[in-house]
Formats: sequence, C-alpha cells, structure tokens
Amino acid sequence: AQNRKGVGSDLAIAGTNVRRGANGEVIVDLAGDVLFDPGSATLKSSAKKTLDGVASAIKSRYGTNLIRVEGYTDTDPIKKSKWQSNERLSGERAMAVEQYLVSKGVENGRIYFAGFGPARAQPSKNKSRRVEIVILASGG
Repeated sequence: AQNRKGVGSDLAIAGTNVRRGANGEVIVDLAGDVLFDPGSATLKSSAKKTLDGVASAIKSRYGTNLIRVEGYTDTDPIKKSKWQSNERLSGERAMAVEQYLVSKGVENGRIYFAGFGPARAQPSKNKSRRVEIVILASGG
C-alpha cells in the first residue's frame, strides 16, 4: 500500500494498492487474478482474507462514506467464457465484490457497483483486469 501523506496507512492490506484520487477519494486497487480465476466472476477463497481486511477498514475508518466498486477487464474480445461482453464480466465481478463486502457488514445502502469493461485500460492485460474499491470523499 502506498503511504504518501498518510494515504492508505489505514488500508495497508496485503494484495492491495491504495492511492488518492483527484477528487479526494481513496482508491483500493485489487488485481483481478488475486480475486478471480480467468473468465470467472466467482471470488476465489484466497481473495476473501484480503476483502475481509478491506471491509474492516471501511467500517472502522469510512463508516459514512459512499463506496463504489468498479470492475475492469482487458481489451481482448470475449471468446471462451459465458459472458457476452467485457462490460458484463466486469460488472458481475464488481457485484461479487460488493455482495461480499455487504456480507461482512458494509452497509448495503451506501455501496454500489459499476462495470467498465476495457475502459481505462492499463499498460498490461494483468493490470487491466482489476477491481477498484472507491471510497468517495465525504459528501460525495
């Protein structure tokens, strides 16, 4: 986790990268291969420990903030999986993370998900396949 100017020091969770967004939001970046098998929207059992830490930090440090769970994929067209599009896969993955966080006590009324598919692609396929948990700035 990045700790510049205290950002993310309360979210120093293994398997995550934490940064501050342009509007003051805290962004927790989780690699897709940490959370899911290729082409799957079912959370790996090994991902749950990381998400348990995220849920705990959200509840203790960001109890009133809105949370947006964003799913992303690479730009490769869907060929072998049951998903009709990258947007669908990214949305299902984001929803799986949202549902898990709610099951761990994050209030359902202040968390929502969005699937962006290949939008905002990163320099590599692995970095593009990710879920970002965006803790919106107070009042956002």
